[in-house]
This record gives sequence, C-alpha cells and structure tokens, in this order.
Amino acid sequence: MAIIESNQLLTFKLGSETYGIQINKVREILTYPIVTPIPDASRWVKGVINLRGEVAPVIDLRVRFNVDSDPLYTPRTIIIAVKTQDSRMIGLVVDEVSDMENVDLDKLYPAPDMGASIAPEYLKGLFKKDEKMIVILDIDRILDKDEMQRLSRQTHEVPHVYAASA
Repeated sequence: MAIIESNQLLTFKLGSETYGIQINKVREILTYPIVTPIPDASRWVKGVINLRGEVAPVIDLRVRFNVDSDPLYTPRTIIIAVKTQDSRMIGLVVDEVSDMENVDLDKLYPAPDMGASIAPEYLKGLFKKDEKMIVILDIDRILDKDEMQRLSRQTHEVPHVYAASA
C-alpha cells in the first residue's frame, strides 16, 4: 500500500462515488474557470489554466477514470488545484467537493484492482466511512512522467492562457 503522509483528506464526488486526496496536496479549490484547450491533448485533458502565474494542466478525473463518458459541467463542478511531490501544479475537475475527513491510518484498506476504471497505481488505499468506502487517490501518479512531459511541451505551445477565477 502507498504511504499516506496525512490523516486529513479532502473528499469529493465523481459520479456517485466518493474519493479523497490528502489535504496537504491541495492548494486551492476553484469554481470551473475558463480553460484554454490544448491541441491534440488526450480526451481527459481539458486544457490549461493560469493559476497565480503558473500554467497548470486541467485533468477531468471523470473522463480519466471512465466514470462518465460524457461529463456534464454544472455550477457545482469544481477544480481542485493540487501540487504533486515534484512540485507540479495540476487542476482536477470533480463533480463537487464533499467534506474534510480525518482518517485513522491504521484502518486503511489496501488498494484493490478496480478493473478497467481505475488502475491500482493511482490509488493509495480505501477507508470506510459509515457504510461507504472512500477511495484515496495517489495524486503523484495521476499523470505519469511521459504524460507530464508531453503536456509540458503542449502548454508551452498554447498562445494565450486566461487567468483563472481564483
């Protein structure tokens, strides 16, 4: 099982499921801003935003994890800006932010193989809240190095990036 550095999680919804990310990775929570598309990017890369002077790719987790084949953006759609272990800023599109959770690290379940939807390397583990399981994502592995290098090259080719409404 991947190491959990913090026992506090920010939980959010993708479709009907609840996911969590370590709060120490979260930098900001934004309403869905204007996103500048990137030519020839993967379907789950919505584009880039200017986040306080830093160009950040925006990843739609619903599409990335095959949760929703045709996501609908609503006023509740949120971008969670996270900073990865190697100091990359990434925006994660989620349906809505749920809550903050304190997790007993001794009661984490190992990440199972979830079939075609989410590869186990994207997961840190699971924890049980009431009668529901919450999947803890490994933000540092959402994009592999090749994907980040390709996105980095593409973001430098984007002529104008609108400022995010932070």
